[in-house]
Amino acid sequence: MSYNIQVYTAQTMMAEMESESEEFFDNDKNLIPFSEKQIQALKNRLLQQNFEIAKEDKKGITFKNDNFEGMRAILTSNALYLRSSFDDAFEIGIIASELADTGEYAKYDPQADGWEVLGE
Repeated sequence: MSYNIQVYTAQTMMAEMESESEEFFDNDKNLIPFSEKQIQALKNRLLQQNFEIAKEDKKGITFKNDNFEGMRAILTSNALYLRSSFDDAFEIGIIASELADTGEYAKYDPQADGWEVLGE
């Protein structure tokens, strides 16, 4: 089994909370895209966290982290998707939380009831 966490723009979080729709994430048009600067910053942060680029194409950038078996990240224009085994769920949770700590990005953990809001 795998553990999945997503990182979105803070604006996407606000839009999802306001929509109250259970199908919000099913429509890519609901996701506020990252700026080019944000994509580059997220890419650099992942590289600093021992991720390596495995593949880069028009859909996005796929990363792997050989320090943890099965840990992957996919950076698209709309979201950063992190996946690991359940054994390494804590590590991707920390990575996503650190990315979201500035308030520019928002961590969404579907296994832990959704958004991580700072100060809660």
